[in-house]
Amino acid sequence: MRLLCNGRMAAFLLVCLSLCCSSQLQAAGMPPVIPHLSGTTNTLISWRNVTAKSTYGMTEDWLSRYPPDQQEWIKAPRCAIAVIKYEYATIGGLGEPTNATAALFIPSGLDNVCKGPRPLVLYAHGTAIDRREDLSAVDSPSNPALRSARSIALIFAAQGYLVIAPNYAGYDRSTLSYAPYLNGAQQSRDMLDALNAGQQLLALLKGPSWPNSQLFVTGYSQGGYVALATLRALDQQKRPATAGAGLSGPYALAAEADEIFLGHASLGATVYLSMVANSYAHMVHGNIDLSLLLNPRFSGSVTLFPEILPRAGFGSLVEHKQIPMTALFQSPPTGFEHPDILSQDLMNSIEFDPINYLVRSTFRASYLSDVRQHPDGAAPPDGSRPDFTRQVPYQADRPLNPMRQDLKKNDLRNYMPRMPLLLCGAQKDPEVFWDQGAATMQAMLRSQQKHTHRTIRFGTLNLDSADAISNWNSTGFDEKTNERMRLMGKMLRNDFIAHEYHNPLNSMMLLLKEEGYHNAIAPYCTIAAREFFNQF
Repeated sequence: MRLLCNGRMAAFLLVCLSLCCSSQLQAAGMPPVIPHLSGTTNTLISWRNVTAKSTYGMTEDWLSRYPPDQQEWIKAPRCAIAVIKYEYATIGGLGEPTNATAALFIPSGLDNVCKGPRPLVLYAHGTAIDRREDLSAVDSPSNPALRSARSIALIFAAQGYLVIAPNYAGYDRSTLSYAPYLNGAQQSRDMLDALNAGQQLLALLKGPSWPNSQLFVTGYSQGGYVALATLRALDQQKRPATAGAGLSGPYALAAEADEIFLGHASLGATVYLSMVANSYAHMVHGNIDLSLLLNPRFSGSVTLFPEILPRAGFGSLVEHKQIPMTALFQSPPTGFEHPDILSQDLMNSIEFDPINYLVRSTFRASYLSDVRQHPDGAAPPDGSRPDFTRQVPYQADRPLNPMRQDLKKNDLRNYMPRMPLLLCGAQKDPEVFWDQGAATMQAMLRSQQKHTHRTIRFGTLNLDSADAISNWNSTGFDEKTNERMRLMGKMLRNDFIAHEYHNPLNSMMLLLKEEGYHNAIAPYCTIAAREFFNQF
């Protein structure tokens, strides 16, 4: 591995020296340690140096593994980075005290973007089914988060951003026995606890770069949802971020669930529903009853994730009949009229099985009855695609089904951001639906901007739109920002389409190989987020 040179090496060694001395700080006369407590500015518990990467090392070991077009978008690293892992105090879904871990990426080097006061990115990761998820383990081949960790290091830290990336409660060394998955109140609190701890650590290290006044919040998939929940929490605390970016997130949770229960397939739904159910069973004022929800054959599915998975991964769990591969519902269902498979194609049919299905038919019947009586504006009960030119996609009014009540509590479509916001995704995403994600948020924000919130600034970037010219839609931005995002959006869309991830059949096959359409969106949208942040 080639060494850093001259001043860049000196700057980098300064970070390493601070890290090596970190365990001696208290002995050197620091004030007595006060209890670290979630919701305060003192959440840092401990930390340790993980690794250091030169620009050459990142280029040769990491960047070279990406396709050529993505390498051009990511860009050659300008900064060396130090990676630190730290532990912080937070809470679980029931408000119980617990701990979690996070990664801190610190840039260094001679380039002006690598030293001094630098902007800070708070990054939220996507759905992880393996408890070993660790965004600090950038050199561990067994780390389930390896690709995500390297991606955010290259896209943000190697370009001069400080990065804080929590692993969340329930993962890595957290003592919490479950994940508060898509619990907006808990996950935003978790993120802010990690942010406070990371800022404490940066103040202690006194390295070559430190936070300026800019804070950017972003995340992908589950992390897109968590990012918006965190932005909302920052707004509520009257300390809004500089800008935010939600990437392929299920913001209108209640509407996406309605679509799935109506018979529209979502790849990965057996995992997502199991995690949501266990999360909401551990939520303050939650209503869900797991015994009424799950087929007795798969009653243990809610405890499968996150756990340390066998070497064969998810496929091993399916093989041992612990969870269905794709089938959520019984076909034909027992005890009620069959409304399913609204369009007879492969992507819908995989959601059904006569025996090995996840959700009790009686529960689904109750859910669908409530959908018809209390419809959601973003998920028409007749199974048609919502038309946001005719209807504002308001949430269902007073749903009675317990699961729909819990989903509505965690739905984000009533959030009106105080900062500039980007929403990025792709029209044909088979895991997080565009119509019940970015498109719903766009319709809600436009409605509010027109009537009550005239200062809202937001834009949506659709990487799989039919028209490359208009895949960037925005409100409130100046023409310079619009022109930059429009041009970049067109080029990103063309590169994404060129990889043929837009084919639904291919996306399903790739998903089974742990790739797929949804995951393929991630680098393009994350790059879009960085370029968006660069405008401020």
